[in-house]
Amino acid sequence: MVFKSSPEKLRAEYLSLIKTEENHFEALYEVARDPLIWEQHPAQDRWRPEVFSAFFEDGLSNDLGCYTIVNSESQAIIGSTRFYAHNPSDASVRLGYTFLAREYWGTGANQLIKTALLDYCFECVESVYFDIGVSNFRSIKATEKLGAVFWQQADEGKAIYVLSRAAFLSRRSSLLTV
Repeated sequence: MVFKSSPEKLRAEYLSLIKTEENHFEALYEVARDPLIWEQHPAQDRWRPEVFSAFFEDGLSNDLGCYTIVNSESQAIIGSTRFYAHNPSDASVRLGYTFLAREYWGTGANQLIKTALLDYCFECVESVYFDIGVSNFRSIKATEKLGAVFWQQADEGKAIYVLSRAAFLSRRSSLLTV
């Protein structure tokens, strides 16, 4: 299966995921400049303007889909996420580079966002991989809640988790009751 072009917008209850545009930079950086967001991440300095700018530009050039996360009620930009590294030979894609404003941590927002993204992914792939820093315990826990399991250790202090379509579908309804 081939991962098709990602949609312009996805919805997840009170959240919208819209394709990232150049004019989203300032609002996304306003969220990302919080060093605590990156404290468990391998790129702990991503809060610095020059580091975030490179991260943002990389997201804009991503042809698989980079999304800005918006609270639909307040219209506040609260974070970002993206698809990357589609592998047609094993019908997989990677999902990650997600960050959220701290006020949304522990609220179920990440599950809602990831469920919308995974619903879309599993229309055309069999597996979704997540590259996570080995000491990023928040992301590991959130990914495991989705049903993903540790697959293998990777270079650069990262662990790879995998979520199959079957595992996701077996948990999907519980993910939406946060």
